[in-house]
Amino acid sequence: MRRLARLALSATAALTLLTGIGSTPASATAPAPGAPSAGDRLFPGLGNGGYDVLHYDLSFGYDARTKLVDASTRIVARATQSLSRFDLDFDGNTIHRLTVNGAAAHYTRTGGELVVTPARPIHRRAGFVVEVTYRADPRAKHHCPAVPPLTGSAWLPTKDGFGLAGQPNCAHTVFPSNDVPSDKATYTTTVTTPDTLQSVANGALTGVRHHAGRVTRRFVSSDPIATELVQVAVGRFTVVRHAGPHGLPLRDVVPADVAAQTKPLLAHESDHIAWMERQVGMPFPFQDYGVLGLHADFGFALETQTVSLYTADTLTTNDPGIQTILVHELAHQWFGDYVAPATWSDVWLNEGHATWYENAYGQKLGLGSVTSVMRAEYENGDEYRAQVGPVAKPKAARTMFSDEVYGGGALVLYALRQKVGDRTFRAIEHHWLTAHAGRSAGTDDFIDLASRVSHRDLHPFLRAWLYGTKTPPMPGHPGWHVAEAG
Repeated sequence: MRRLARLALSATAALTLLTGIGSTPASATAPAPGAPSAGDRLFPGLGNGGYDVLHYDLSFGYDARTKLVDASTRIVARATQSLSRFDLDFDGNTIHRLTVNGAAAHYTRTGGELVVTPARPIHRRAGFVVEVTYRADPRAKHHCPAVPPLTGSAWLPTKDGFGLAGQPNCAHTVFPSNDVPSDKATYTTTVTTPDTLQSVANGALTGVRHHAGRVTRRFVSSDPIATELVQVAVGRFTVVRHAGPHGLPLRDVVPADVAAQTKPLLAHESDHIAWMERQVGMPFPFQDYGVLGLHADFGFALETQTVSLYTADTLTTNDPGIQTILVHELAHQWFGDYVAPATWSDVWLNEGHATWYENAYGQKLGLGSVTSVMRAEYENGDEYRAQVGPVAKPKAARTMFSDEVYGGGALVLYALRQKVGDRTFRAIEHHWLTAHAGRSAGTDDFIDLASRVSHRDLHPFLRAWLYGTKTPPMPGHPGWHVAEAG
């Protein structure tokens, strides 16, 4: 079992991994603009080309009186081509200063695109640092297209602070970035607040400094994170620290006024992690874990890396069914976070797996058998495909979080398990995680891996289930029938 090297990279340390700034170009190609998009099918304007981000240094200073955030972002990147200019995804914030390698750079803004022209071209394979200082209003409107149930902004303002929910396409409403899941990076996040407030971000708390009625906390994530999984939150929180399986540090951050009410539900957290570890045959993949509760009505839960996000109301409901939601978001730490989707058309790899383990845990709790849930899903398969597209090819971004991706994705996994048997299925799940540890991978990668692990050609079988417009026959259940699409 292979784990990622645990190296906390500051901007300076990350640069030591790069070809020196201003070094001789690796080839004689003339500098040219980097692509303004990564070419995602569902979000054609999202992401950028010409560079690979290695590390983000994020800094947020929250003013409790104005509710505004003074922020800065330092991006450490490597050029993959000789760049005369490059784009960042960035929307809805007031920029004060922008530099590249310490020198002021020219920039223009169009919608969610920030086009940067450095004072000197950047050679292919050379490292460079972009620094942007800006002011943000978490309550402001943004250009980011809304994808239900999200609202078109990653900011979740609360009465006493904020949290973040950047999935799938709006992390760049908070910080300049290459906002696609295929460009993961490490993070250092510094949050300054009045000393009456708490803060949390991805990764481990590595420093606390009090000064003139304010407090600065520093968090470091040594594991790569996709932009859409970044979390920063400020509020009147209680932080509960305890230990999970194998001594895993657990950190639950909940509103102080309901902290006692969250204890019954969160008492199951360690058991949930141990159960998931048994399912996939590997330990929890990150340095720590916990939940974050917000007093906000956003209507969803989200697997921001190492700190899953919920409404406070969710965490104060000690109902067995809520446990399955916690398991769903926990499962994402492996499926979606540790291994991120290559493109957003591959989102079933996140949601199908999380739904599969959610249903399996529900069966463990006596809330209904996986088979009965899957049979109901199967009966509606053609209707879903007609409405929103095949499991691995949603028709549009607005349908990417449809039941065909969630329940239909779980149904694909059920069909695969029926086809290869439980032992081989578990081996496929385990090898998927170890083969793509800390990186991004897509649907065709999953099909290839399932074929290798099972020692049989599953390409026709899985392609029909994932890309077909009709629901295939279910192995082992000749009596199952699909309702005719309306």
